Amino acid sequence: MFDHALTVSTAPTNFAAIEAVLSFGEITLAANDLTQLATQFSQNFNSTRANLVNDTRALMSGDVFCAVIGSLRDGREYTVQALSANCAMILQETTESSEHGKLTWLGQASGQETPVLSYFQLNDNLFNVAKVFYGEPQKLLNIIGITGTNGKTSTSQIIANLLDSCQKNCAVIGTNGAGKLAQLHTIENTTPGATELHQLLALFADNKITDVAMEVSSHALAQKRVNATLFNTAVFTNLSRDHLDYHQTMAAYAEAKKAICTGDNKQVAVINGDDAQAQKWLENWPSTQAVVVYGRNANVASYQRFAQALDVKHYPQGVSFQLVTDQGKCEINSQLLGDFNVENLLAAIAVLMVEKIALATIAKAITQLVPIIGRMESFSLQGKPTAVVDYAHTPDALASALDACRLHCQGKLWLVFGCGGDRDTGKRALMAKVAESKADCMIITNDNPRSEDPEAIAADIIAGLDKNTRFEKILDRATAVSTALQQAGANDVVLCAGKGHEDYIIFGNEKRHYDERAVVKAFYSSEKEVTV
Repeated sequence: MFDHALTVSTAPTNFAAIEAVLSFGEITLAANDLTQLATQFSQNFNSTRANLVNDTRALMSGDVFCAVIGSLRDGREYTVQALSANCAMILQETTESSEHGKLTWLGQASGQETPVLSYFQLNDNLFNVAKVFYGEPQKLLNIIGITGTNGKTSTSQIIANLLDSCQKNCAVIGTNGAGKLAQLHTIENTTPGATELHQLLALFADNKITDVAMEVSSHALAQKRVNATLFNTAVFTNLSRDHLDYHQTMAAYAEAKKAICTGDNKQVAVINGDDAQAQKWLENWPSTQAVVVYGRNANVASYQRFAQALDVKHYPQGVSFQLVTDQGKCEINSQLLGDFNVENLLAAIAVLMVEKIALATIAKAITQLVPIIGRMESFSLQGKPTAVVDYAHTPDALASALDACRLHCQGKLWLVFGCGGDRDTGKRALMAKVAESKADCMIITNDNPRSEDPEAIAADIIAGLDKNTRFEKILDRATAVSTALQQAGANDVVLCAGKGHEDYIIFGNEKRHYDERAVVKAFYSSEKEVTV
């Protein structure tokens, strides 16, 4: 599964892992049951290291299947599939406390019997069950959790790059995948479920990873897929409208994000002091938790520990600013584009300050940073417009991306964008307002319509525009991007927003291949001639 650069330990820890789960769950088995369980693992599955898995599609022979009662599916309905995959054991959720710790055996056609252990409220306890199953790998890692509406991916990858430059060995977990930055393994969710997450952490620990920069989604926090105690440092970037189809209200969304903080002295919080929601939290910040506040406003410097950017200047090649902190001052020069990358850099700087890395060392490492794939990633060729590929898919992120492009645009600013289906419909009109207020020319197109009619999504966007606003509608995204680049002038900038690093568009339940970066590169005819 994780074959590139990382190797899986084959230590026979199977039954020890089960014993740890029994101990955590305060389960005491009869001596004969315990002996039979130990025999199951030693005779049949001792040659492989078991993984804890709650999706039968990922189940391998010798793994332990967690049949949890989820919000969408009941894992107990997949027992037959688990047995067919030759799992070593099933942990099966029960809603009856009296059944907790009950052990039964299911026979298979092969004659082999598989143990089934009932576990009360397994889904709610899955994070901790997985933690003890994998031997608490987080004890060997410094884990930095990053949450917020925007900036999670960029900030996590900036942190990883900088820590690597400062003689650390940092992996990432997030939207672009998991592992070392140079060789990321694709994962299903930005923040993996509890079982996959701990498998990754155990893998990192086995491979002498020292630090992990991890994106933490509001869904994962609300669903308790992660626990705040996992993070040595918790970073909050910002809050703006997103995911209201799930959280319903901004208040609930904010509370989900805040859950990344423990409130105790075991964790350091790194908080964006420019964000309105964060400012409210900071007014009543618990004295028991250390906090480093970063930002550009004057109030940031009033905190005991801070990182502030002054005299920000934008150039075609990047950005510079004076860094002022509680530890001193220095000049920061970066190849990254846009005001929001100033915030991302400040967040990363604050994290490295927590790690007691000298400012001069941080500043030197920042000069070596290059744009992250699909995050304000620019492409240009003499005599052609500049293309910028970015993942912006919220009103706030789109506004920030357009503002960033404007700083580097000598002609017209073009925008190609759409809105995702089966998501917060209210933000479609908001994104339309942002687009017409900040772009000179726009093309409305697809962006993961999912089960919705693309025409209906486009109509929702158009309804948010002033009736006099000029636009084109080209639903085929590749055609839309190519059309914008063909029509734009040599001094123009074309922002392609919404897809970023993604190499697909979702129609219904189907992921169709689509690589926006490849479409842009094709416009310039030869990758060798393109300046990235």
